[in-house]
Amino acid sequence: MKIKSFRFDNHKENWHLKETFFNDLNLLVGISGVGKTRILKALNLVCDVARDNDYRLDGIDWKISFTHLGQEYEWELKSALMDEDVLQESKSSEILYERLVLIENHKPTELLVRPENGDYPRLRGNKLHKLKKTESAITLLSEEDYIAPVYKAFRRFLFSETHQHVDVGMSNDPEEITMDQGNTLQAFFENTSINTPAVIKGYLLQKFFTDDFDEVKEYYFEMFPKVNDIKIDVKANKSGGYKFSLAIKESVSDNWILQPKISSGMFRTLVHLIEVSTAPASSIIVIDEFENSLGINCMPELTDFILDKVIELQFILTSHHPYIIHNMPWKKWQIVNRHDSNVKVTKATDIPELDTASSLDKFTQLINLAEYGEGIS
Repeated sequence: MKIKSFRFDNHKENWHLKETFFNDLNLLVGISGVGKTRILKALNLVCDVARDNDYRLDGIDWKISFTHLGQEYEWELKSALMDEDVLQESKSSEILYERLVLIENHKPTELLVRPENGDYPRLRGNKLHKLKKTESAITLLSEEDYIAPVYKAFRRFLFSETHQHVDVGMSNDPEEITMDQGNTLQAFFENTSINTPAVIKGYLLQKFFTDDFDEVKEYYFEMFPKVNDIKIDVKANKSGGYKFSLAIKESVSDNWILQPKISSGMFRTLVHLIEVSTAPASSIIVIDEFENSLGINCMPELTDFILDKVIELQFILTSHHPYIIHNMPWKKWQIVNRHDSNVKVTKATDIPELDTASSLDKFTQLINLAEYGEGIS
């Protein structure tokens, strides 16, 4: 899946994102408070609705255009604006309108529609029974031939959040997990939820794909030369489940540094390496404030690691850090600007002041743009 464009309106909170167009690599930049994080959370909400994860709709509507497996789709949805008393009794307001369209040769073919007038929903023109009003038709009809690819596409979206001090476990013995002979990393992780915690994905990488795990380790050793080994341990707990934990070892000691004691920057770097290495092709990886906890010693290699994966994956990142911004291709910058409740994202390539042969530092040019600094009111 790759997102082409996205429009989002939250009428409850009077927050509106104008239609935004995405590249394979996107670095959202702008001063604090313009809405960079909120854009990522809006995308995450849309994917949660498509995947029937926990979500709350209340006066929200959107239109998202995306591609998957060579097909192009558009999905529109509008939800009711509800009273607080009603929302306290329900996880979500009613869906008033929904439409999924397949685009072929620039011509739209309507796959499903839930009309706003309350008429019966239709799948490829055929009338359906009434659908549950608080759930998307994509999840309710996920096994239908025309809808299944779309449902699977949204399962390729990862909002990367590192939870270093949260225990990660499973009820079944992970040693009993098996892999079909000859299975590739790509095929294996296509059948593993992209939202599986990174420590579990790291364990599977360590168990079944030792060469790929060694490659992750080598990248990590380049960033942190004092580290000479990495492992993921699994221990049974008293409740009968199994707990996973990362550990690293430095050359100056024979003792392992367990996950709670690893520095936040070292832990976050390792999580990013694991998540990117195990993401199936055509996945979307979203990272808010990419530079958080990262030292300058690991930023260059981690940035290069991501740039190497852009052919296979789509990245949507935010950052304030001059190093990150300066070392990402400037043509991939997306400048976020807000006027009152309206948010606009402008591609750097659409700003003539940046598209010059000037030798002036591009970051300096960026922060001096009116589009970068003005607009919060």
